[in-house]
Amino acid sequence: MRIDTPREMASAMLVLQQDLVDEASRIPAGDVDTARLGRLAADTDRFASALRRFNWLAAQG
Repeated sequence: MRIDTPREMASAMLVLQQDLVDEASRIPAGDVDTARLGRLAADTDRFASALRRFNWLAAQG
């Protein structure tokens, strides 16, 4: 995932937020899918990397 603009970062944040909200609503009902959770974990890791890169770019001016 490559995020270079504030608009792209905001969009990625909203997508990840919705994915997390969706998953959070499933878990209390006992709908725990390990494959789905694995994909969400991988997406979260990729987002974290993109966020660190975006932060570095922002610090560069």
